[in-house]
Amino acid sequence: MSPSFARNTLLGFTSGASVALAGFIGNAAAARLLGPDDLGILAYLVWCVTIATLVAAMGIGIVQQRYIPNLRAEGKDEEARGLIGATARLSMIATVVSALLLFAYLYWPGKVAAEGLSGTSQVVIICIALAWFVFWRMADTYLFYLRGEQRFGELARLSTISALLKVAVMVLGAWLFGVPGALAGFIAANILPASRMQRLLRIRADVDRTLGREVVRFALPVWATAVVGGLVFGRTEVVFLEHFTGLQAVGLFAAAVTVVELAVQLPPLLLSALLPRFSEQYGLGDQVNMRRLYQTVTALMAMLIVPLCFGLAAIAPTLVPLLFGAEFSNASAVASVLLVAAAVSSLGVTTLYFLQSMGKTWLLLISNGVGLVGTITLGFLLIPRFGLMGAAWSRGAVQVSVVLIETWYVTRRLGVWPPYRALGAVAIASVAQGVVAYLVATHLGGAISFLVAIPAAVVTYVVALRILTVLKMVDPTLKTRLVARAPQRMRPLVRHLL
Repeated sequence: MSPSFARNTLLGFTSGASVALAGFIGNAAAARLLGPDDLGILAYLVWCVTIATLVAAMGIGIVQQRYIPNLRAEGKDEEARGLIGATARLSMIATVVSALLLFAYLYWPGKVAAEGLSGTSQVVIICIALAWFVFWRMADTYLFYLRGEQRFGELARLSTISALLKVAVMVLGAWLFGVPGALAGFIAANILPASRMQRLLRIRADVDRTLGREVVRFALPVWATAVVGGLVFGRTEVVFLEHFTGLQAVGLFAAAVTVVELAVQLPPLLLSALLPRFSEQYGLGDQVNMRRLYQTVTALMAMLIVPLCFGLAAIAPTLVPLLFGAEFSNASAVASVLLVAAAVSSLGVTTLYFLQSMGKTWLLLISNGVGLVGTITLGFLLIPRFGLMGAAWSRGAVQVSVVLIETWYVTRRLGVWPPYRALGAVAIASVAQGVVAYLVATHLGGAISFLVAIPAAVVTYVVALRILTVLKMVDPTLKTRLVARAPQRMRPLVRHLL
């Protein structure tokens, strides 16, 4: 693990974690201020704008992350600049077209979610949603450009400031103006990076025909996969819940998913530097290190994500009402089901980046296509009958299935085996700490139980890792390499902790 990759990973995590934490705090505060019904309206609008953003993205973000570092590694700096200028212009064209389509949807079929509001409020909400969409697309294009250039320091600074703006505006807006005010927080989160989009538009668009054809062949399936994957891994269940159950169920489901996102957002945040790194290694033909990095990072992610998911699932019956209020108690069981499924599905991020860096986008399109069929089928079969829990079972089963399909391909077709022994040991340790957390939380009850349950679970997990010698299963030389790269005065402490 090179120093630059470790540094970029840390900065990328800082960037993403600030955004994720801001989203969690803002959503939790908005839930308390709005209640389940209005939170259902907000969640439905967020889903609409998110899907529109995926459609407008056209795979440009992945193109920037894959081709910019690849071209830089090959010494083709002029080609990289031309690609940056071209993707920036294409992004703006797609944003304008998609904004018109989003307006049409929100003004006609999509306005069913806000029917309980006054006519003026509906118009205001549509205008705010459109503004958020435009700023989000501009911000995304610039931030993915920074990832492609591996300028993670600037990325972290912009994201941290944007996160603070989002929390402040979202909480204050929800308190003063309800749903429209909460939506304004999403605009505030994107203003700063969006304002820098003009820097990319000033770069001359000049893409060689051969490179252009290659990029298009790569981007089209990536784009389709992103849209389909957004429907599979997004909150598409809210559409079925709104239709069959009502907006209150949408609000409860949104609260449960907010807790789940505490865990599932960590892999892409921690691995924000992984796709550019894989792409760089692939451009250099370094297949051996690509495979070793894939196996090591998958195991390390499991050591963090699996116990977090199991632990949150165990304390969800106490945690959800504490965060969102007693009105959201029915979301607890939903959160537990989704967290258990997320313990498996969230590990698919390393497989996703591995396949994207090698251009295996068609496989991702197939796996997510299967997932979309499952989402629609189970949405009609389970949600009308079982409501919230049907949505949870549907979402969990589909997402795990998609990840298993992709893992099967990497294993059988590419000959890259995930670290199954390490993953099994981590699963055993995670179940043990989850049981401890559940017993303590249910026995003591209330917020005070977390002061005991969380430390007890952590200690149980660390002891189990030690007994099972998980770190040696991950990489026998990892401890030595990490200690060697630590500052001199910190090496004894790092060695002791590891």
